Amino acid sequence: MILSYISVISRFKLELIQKNLYLVYKLKNMSLLSDYKGPRWRELLKPTIDALKELDGSGRINELNGRIILNLDLPDIAVDYPHGVNSSSTEVEYQLAWARTALKHLDLVVNTTKGVWVLTQNGHQCDRTNKTLLSEHNLYMKKHKKLKNKAKEEELEEENEVLSEEEVLKEKSEGDWRKSLKKILMTINPYNFEKLAQLVLRESGFMEVEITKKSGDGGFDGKGILRLNNLISMPIIFECKRYTNPIGAEKMRNFRGAMEGRAKRGLYITTSTFSRGAREEATREGAGLIDLIDGEAFIELIKELGLGVSVKQVEKVEIDEDWFKTFQFEK
Repeated sequence: MILSYISVISRFKLELIQKNLYLVYKLKNMSLLSDYKGPRWRELLKPTIDALKELDGSGRINELNGRIILNLDLPDIAVDYPHGVNSSSTEVEYQLAWARTALKHLDLVVNTTKGVWVLTQNGHQCDRTNKTLLSEHNLYMKKHKKLKNKAKEEELEEENEVLSEEEVLKEKSEGDWRKSLKKILMTINPYNFEKLAQLVLRESGFMEVEITKKSGDGGFDGKGILRLNNLISMPIIFECKRYTNPIGAEKMRNFRGAMEGRAKRGLYITTSTFSRGAREEATREGAGLIDLIDGEAFIELIKELGLGVSVKQVEKVEIDEDWFKTFQFEK
């Protein structure tokens, strides 16, 4: 009887220890997961090639990023992790951009002026591992650096330095104006932001664009009609959110509810980004499609339409020293 009692107590203690160990393990993993920013660009070379192949060789950045995130089954906490405090992009998007640049160095992908990334012939034939691709890129960088440092090619080195400086200045300028415009957009009150979105839609070809929020018409911000090739008219309702945090799936479901009986297609505009859940809900099979315009896309659209933004061409003057040599001889 005593031995049986001791045995029960021992089993109870063992189960308690096991539960505590599992709890410690789970808490530790949760702590590690909360700091997980997602894969680095060095791990995303092969996944980018594979995703482009699945997209028949080409895709826009959002399509490409979405396919890679789906294939890698990244957790939401990594997908939505912001890149920096004031950035509207996520850490995953930032790392994927570096991966595309590395693949471009290897002549495996190219990008068009419309922001579409395309596999080259080498890219289509590429079946190398991520480790091999990374090694090839490391060799490319070493070779490129060695070429720049060759003393016998001072002229070429000088030219490369100028080009690098121009590229850096261009990137800095590109980032500066985007950040400045983002700050301006965030100072506009919500109703006036809807009016700006109304203007952008009108300039993009929408007709009869109305803001409905102030009249309380159905829980969405506005509606309009998109005319396609002067043949088909498509009613669309839209929502505008001047947010800093990512838009989640719940807001997408609420917007879809407002679409019922009014439009088969919706448009969601925000100054922030969309979570993976929101993107999945927007394209859910069997439901009305919701097109998403995040902060970066909205800023690019404003630039393309020339609304409050002007693009100036910088004049570059080059001197032909050989031409002046005809006047430098001694008479």
